[in-house]
Amino acid sequence: MAVHLSRRLTLALLVATAASTAAGAYLWTMGPEALIAKILDRRFPGVRIDAASIVALTRDIKLDRFQTFFRRLAFEGGARAANVIGIDALAHWKLTAEEFYHLERRVVTVFVLGSDFLDVRDPKSDLVTYTAVTEVCVNRFAERDID
Repeated sequence: MAVHLSRRLTLALLVATAASTAAGAYLWTMGPEALIAKILDRRFPGVRIDAASIVALTRDIKLDRFQTFFRRLAFEGGARAANVIGIDALAHWKLTAEEFYHLERRVVTVFVLGSDFLDVRDPKSDLVTYTAVTEVCVNRFAERDID
């Protein structure tokens, strides 16, 4: 027995599918990647960073600080809250200020040490690319004499 969909039902299904896709895309833009991008924009105004670098940096920050389910859930919720109330509100609100400060410092540190930010001629005109922080030594300024 074949099911015959009317034009109205087909149109309604297409509209519902498009609406759910649009809502999902909107929620995706409110996620952790958006928070990391806002932190970088706040601390490095005008610096050009590609989207793939922000995704990679977000992945590394999640692996570094948000491994448990509840911490990851708090990070996701904080990212969405930052999109609604603004990043400055999280930075200054008494309940979130200290955690946000630590997150912001970690994002900046990992970004500078894992990107070519210090190697590009002009970060505001050249594209800065984040690859990853090496596991051996995260301090690129440390020098060791191995004889």
